[in-house]
Amino acid sequence: MGRRRAGRGLGPAALQAAGHRGRPVTGLAVKNISKTYRVELPREDALSVLMRFFSGRSPSRPFNALDGVSFDLKPGRALALCGPNGSGKTTLLKILAGITSPCSGEVAFAGKTACLLGFASILQDRLSVKENARLCAVFFGLPGAPAEAAERVLAASGLAHLRNARAGELSAGMKLRLPFMAALACGADLFLIDETLAVGDAAFRDLCLARLRELKRAGAMLVFATHDQALAKGLADEALVLEAGRLVFSGAAAALPHHGAKEPPGTAFRRGLERYAVLYEKLKAAGYALQEAPPASDEELLLVHTPGWLARLKNNELSPAEEEALALPLSKHILPLSWRLAGGTLAAARAALSSGLGIFPPGGGHHAFPDRGEGFCPVNDIAVAARALLKEGLVKRPAVIDLDAHQGNGTAFIFADGEVRTFSAHKAGGYPPQRVRSSMDAEIPDGSGDAVYLAAVKKGIKDFLELAKPDFVFALCTADAYEKDPLGGLKVSAEGLEERDRFVFGTLSEKKLPVCLILGGAYSEPAEAAGINFNTIQAAAAACASFNKIVSV
Repeated sequence: MGRRRAGRGLGPAALQAAGHRGRPVTGLAVKNISKTYRVELPREDALSVLMRFFSGRSPSRPFNALDGVSFDLKPGRALALCGPNGSGKTTLLKILAGITSPCSGEVAFAGKTACLLGFASILQDRLSVKENARLCAVFFGLPGAPAEAAERVLAASGLAHLRNARAGELSAGMKLRLPFMAALACGADLFLIDETLAVGDAAFRDLCLARLRELKRAGAMLVFATHDQALAKGLADEALVLEAGRLVFSGAAAALPHHGAKEPPGTAFRRGLERYAVLYEKLKAAGYALQEAPPASDEELLLVHTPGWLARLKNNELSPAEEEALALPLSKHILPLSWRLAGGTLAAARAALSSGLGIFPPGGGHHAFPDRGEGFCPVNDIAVAARALLKEGLVKRPAVIDLDAHQGNGTAFIFADGEVRTFSAHKAGGYPPQRVRSSMDAEIPDGSGDAVYLAAVKKGIKDFLELAKPDFVFALCTADAYEKDPLGGLKVSAEGLEERDRFVFGTLSEKKLPVCLILGGAYSEPAEAAGINFNTIQAAAAACASFNKIVSV
């Protein structure tokens, strides 16, 4: 891969005067770039787990992050990288930045590159805003004495009046202003930007976009990743759309195709919320009592999540990339409910200890990691409840049975050390693109119907229970494997899901295991999804004679 890096760049004033002509600038040429990673195969049964333990080897398969991507970009032009999460946008930017190397293909470019990726690692919360501005000035190689360069960064960021404040006291958006404006002032020929264009408030965002357009007019090249088609068409001259590492569109940004027939994930999420009103009415009509659960405390959430993540949730200070990863519409209203989500699952877990079964329908945030949320999941309520019970000595060997159509990557990561054993039966492809191995996984081929799905679930649960020998089970029994669910990718009938639930709760009842039932995602029509959820609750209640018919909400 051919690449030359120039020396330190010009400041913004010199940049405008020189028009990027102080050194020869070539275009960017990317030819047939491919990148393949190795990912471990899932643990599918008890025998494979034992074989891997004694052999010390974990079989793996290739994962194609990029496959034959090519494009050219001329000086003074901007390229938007579009596509869903996991499509390869960030991998491509890292290859252009020289952070990682392609497995094949080459990148040809002679000039200075500014990488606007991973800003959080630059900033130090314990230092002052002025000291962080100086760090940014040195990091991006701004000309002049570091103290003078820091003053220019403070002025450009609109933070001069906060120079002596600790950086940790600023909002996430305000902190990002420092490295963003320092990067734009470094005199680079190529700017690589990973979904950080929406830093700060609307006025500051407009200022950033104006600076980027100035840089383009001066001859700089921009390559930026975004999910915002309006931004792509407004700032970029050209666009690429990636899906599963492959180019599906390359052309003028103005001609970007619409997202297509598939609805935005936020629409499906809204529909998933609508089913709860239908479900609760069905439960009340069937004689169940709905009992409001108290929110979890900060101390309980801190058993799993980092203080920084909780602070951003509480103050609604998520970065654009974090908003995209969560894919939550109306997140300003939803994120403060994270404490209610964790509290509901914890209340249901406590109820299960006393009556054999506890139920909290909205629970199941299995994509949330300690320091971030993903895929509709701001916090991992399952992990919070499990650690709370462990801390209080109420259980010794809790386990998670996750039957969501999407692998529970966050739960698997949190309990990777075996503190809580985890089983996930999910669709082999699709979301999440980057998975974390559970204690045991059952990967079900995309589009599988009742026979294949039920065989995998029944065998997996039987083997898992023999391996884990739990004394408590969190059962995530969602409805997104239903054949009409737009996000699940499986073709299981409502009758097939009823058979699944009878098996799950019958098996757990035979082993006399207390169960915390959570229902997680379901994105088909609200009445259908609510009907499946109701049948799941009925199956759980029928298998537990001591259940008091109280459902936490």
